Amino acid sequence: MSITQARSSQTYWHCYHDPALLARVLVVVQTRHLQSTGVELHIDLYQQANNTAPVLILNHGGGGYGGLFVGLALAFYEQGYTVIVPDQKGQGRSGGAMGDFTVAEAVQNIVDVAAWARAEFAGPLHLCGGSIGGGLTYAAAAVLAKQDQPPVAAVCLNLYDFGDPVTGLAFTRFAGLANIPGLAKACRAMSGLLAKLAPCMRLPYRPLARFENMMDERDLATGFYAKWQADPLTLRTVTARYFASMLDTAFAIPLEANTQVPVLVINQKRDKMVNPQLTRDCYQRLSGQKTYTEIDWGHFSLQPEFNAELIALGQQWLGKINNMGI
Repeated sequence: MSITQARSSQTYWHCYHDPALLARVLVVVQTRHLQSTGVELHIDLYQQANNTAPVLILNHGGGGYGGLFVGLALAFYEQGYTVIVPDQKGQGRSGGAMGDFTVAEAVQNIVDVAAWARAEFAGPLHLCGGSIGGGLTYAAAAVLAKQDQPPVAAVCLNLYDFGDPVTGLAFTRFAGLANIPGLAKACRAMSGLLAKLAPCMRLPYRPLARFENMMDERDLATGFYAKWQADPLTLRTVTARYFASMLDTAFAIPLEANTQVPVLVINQKRDKMVNPQLTRDCYQRLSGQKTYTEIDWGHFSLQPEFNAELIALGQQWLGKINNMGI
């Protein structure tokens, strides 16, 4: 399927969601577009009438896009947040060749959306993301902090360090190879060389990772995985430069040096796609004001109970931070 054909399937995401939920979403959600990293980003916007309402930027993970997260976005909206859900470069409904982007470009997309949000809305800014988007959320928060414009707080459903080559391997079926001394660093060097020689070389995306383990048994009856496989807007291949960036993109502020951004880290105990220990290790390295909690779910879910648990944890954390005036 060509990029043009794929981008014409703008409403495929409707099939993931309960009709009653979808009806509520379609009444509220608006579309915005923003130039970033040389392409036009697609943004789903859930805007409060009150321009001073708190603002939440919700960041998707690899292979996802905003249409998958409308349940969570609507739930935050109904808690009083203006919610902004951007599709990143080369993903979903945004511009750029599908699968051709880097971690640094994805981070810059979030930073640019944050600047746009601050220009449009007067409320305090918060960042949130899951899976790879959890790591991207901290990475963008670190860039903003480096610019002396940190968000009020960040909520990371998973926390991964893209400057550590173990992270890139952990998302693949070959995660165990990272236990061999020196192999992760060797993979980083080889992928970096490949990215220099053939940056646009296409690599299979879906066979490399354990996407069949994306959800636990509570979502099996929904047929999500078959729908996701058929989705024209989820990634099938990625470029060599993307894969290399997953192993070698350091944070603007290392986890150990964080002082400006309060971070809530949420980890999924049933995650069989990415080892939960990876997030635990990153949390242990994280400095500054932080909180860690585990939930009894797999890597991702569309169940209302999953969204409700995330909303409760996020609301409690963000409310605490805002009440403290940080």
